[in-house]
Amino acid sequence: MLKKFIDTVSGRISRPLKYYEDICVRCGACIDACHFYAASKDPAHIPAYRMMLVKKAHQSGEAGKGALLDWYRDFEGADSAMAAQLRTAMWECTGCRRCAVFCPFDLDTGLLVSSGRYAMLQEELGPEIIAEIGGAEVSKGEIIDFIKEFYVEQTKELETRLREEFDPGLEIPVEKEGARVLYVPLVGEHAIIPAAKIFHAAGESWTLSLFTATNHSYFVGDMVKAQQAANWIVQEARRLGATSIVYPECGHASRTLLNYFDAWFGAEVEGMEKINIVNLTHQYLKEGKIRVKPELFNVPMTYHDSCSLGRSSGIYEEPRELIQIVATDYREMTPNRELQWCCGGGGGLIAAAEELYDARMQGGIPKVEQIRKTEAQWVVTACENCKAQLEDLNEHYDLNIEIKGVIDLVADALML
Repeated sequence: MLKKFIDTVSGRISRPLKYYEDICVRCGACIDACHFYAASKDPAHIPAYRMMLVKKAHQSGEAGKGALLDWYRDFEGADSAMAAQLRTAMWECTGCRRCAVFCPFDLDTGLLVSSGRYAMLQEELGPEIIAEIGGAEVSKGEIIDFIKEFYVEQTKELETRLREEFDPGLEIPVEKEGARVLYVPLVGEHAIIPAAKIFHAAGESWTLSLFTATNHSYFVGDMVKAQQAANWIVQEARRLGATSIVYPECGHASRTLLNYFDAWFGAEVEGMEKINIVNLTHQYLKEGKIRVKPELFNVPMTYHDSCSLGRSSGIYEEPRELIQIVATDYREMTPNRELQWCCGGGGGLIAAAEELYDARMQGGIPKVEQIRKTEAQWVVTACENCKAQLEDLNEHYDLNIEIKGVIDLVADALML
């Protein structure tokens, strides 16, 4: 009996979602917009069908009949197929919002998926690893003083290496008070190296955050924890006096920064710049703060629009302009920009790598077909999840391509 699920969904069904329910289940105009449905033809991948499943659960709880409850738990009976459909509908969705682009009523079923996932996890249904990573991101702020010394040591080692390889004057400051930019990286030096080179070349006053930009609580619809994880970064920026928070090539993290921080933190971030590293790098280039070797890369390349950076944040032209400056053979995928196909790895699916691997490979088929049609050798993107998914697609479908980041290309083309 999934009382927690019913109660949680009922508590999170707002007036807009009730409106969405009533309209969405009667339409289905977006049926061919979902990359999962395009590859699988499974009704559970249809956004309107997904809405119908949750609507049934919600109304069942409101009526007090509990008519829907048995088919969640009776995995031995005929209703087990319905249980599987709900699980597929909620977790085999990347929240790419392509369906929203095609919706004639401007509805966003991503709100439903967020609520549905959170409700399912209350009953321990779904890849709990995503929520566990999100919990760790929240608790990191409580133990940061215990791991700070090790983090600084690792950063200094990286700084020493980059001074030898790139420029003797390069610095990677940590906890630098008065720095203009607080750069919040991902886990791993790959997210720090190109940014450090670009900041150095631009003469930027910056400091490296002790935290990471990723926010897995956002993936599972736990917006309380999502805000708590982000709060550590806001407080760090305020403590150091930074006036700009810069996020790395990470789609979902940048979406929280650009679309949620103002609502979450209000006056605490008022007047503070919130920007993705790609857009900031584009600004540097336009303002003449950095120079690059034009047409350095003589290889056919294409760009994959990250759903969170593109459809959800409007970042389309800046990455393309950066790529086209350093490339001699740039090729667009079709469709692109707001109509592009999702890679199939967003929405936290990469974090549940093994559990959802087959679904990711199937959902990535439209993207694979796009890449093949371009005959590009390099696929460039500005999102960590996209990079990981594209690497898996590359191996699974023998695409024989290389995956690159936008700022990786810029950093490699810098002229000091």
